[in-house]
Amino acid sequence: MEEEKQEIKEEIKEEIREIENEIKKNFFGDRQFFFGLIGGIGVVIVIGIIILTVAFLLRGKGNDGTQALNASNTQPQLTSQGPTTAKVTAKGISTFSMKKDAKICKENGNPVVYLFSTTWCPHCEWIKATFDSTMAKYVKEGKIVAYHWEVDTNDNTLTSNAEIQVPADAQAIYSEFNPGGSIPTFVFGCKYFRVGNGYEKQNDLASEVKEFEAVIKDIIK
Repeated sequence: MEEEKQEIKEEIKEEIREIENEIKKNFFGDRQFFFGLIGGIGVVIVIGIIILTVAFLLRGKGNDGTQALNASNTQPQLTSQGPTTAKVTAKGISTFSMKKDAKICKENGNPVVYLFSTTWCPHCEWIKATFDSTMAKYVKEGKIVAYHWEVDTNDNTLTSNAEIQVPADAQAIYSEFNPGGSIPTFVFGCKYFRVGNGYEKQNDLASEVKEFEAVIKDIIK
């Protein structure tokens, strides 16, 4: 009798051990699945953040970047949909393209120079003060008319006024010479144009001034 009781006890203990093992197995298995699921979600989130970060950084680059507006940090990058070009022969002009059979656009008898930029574009900020000061000099001498339109604020930085709209004729010039909407976009006399800075990679503002002056010299002759 005692032996039977002992056997029953052993069987019960064995049953309990099996139940305990099953519980542990299920618990740890579920936990591993849970942690695996959490880890997988974490990886997806990290990858998503990386993709968004890269996209944001590229937004401002050579089309700069492309959004509705973009900026180039290299040598000029021209859109194939822009004006038909001809070979540039004027001395000192190397980073601008020239529109074929261009007719100089003028205002009050003087050639018109445009820069289209934005306030948030780092490439635009790099050239802003240099362009504005150089153009202001020639405007003061009565040789050109110049506009620097920041198209996100609709302001012309070459005046003391706070403009609220880019005129339709200026918008048409911007669209003609850069249908892709990249920034900064330079248009000199509706003859020479450039998308992006010419010497930013070298951080050479002096060469920018030198070429601006060479282009102006050609369009006012």
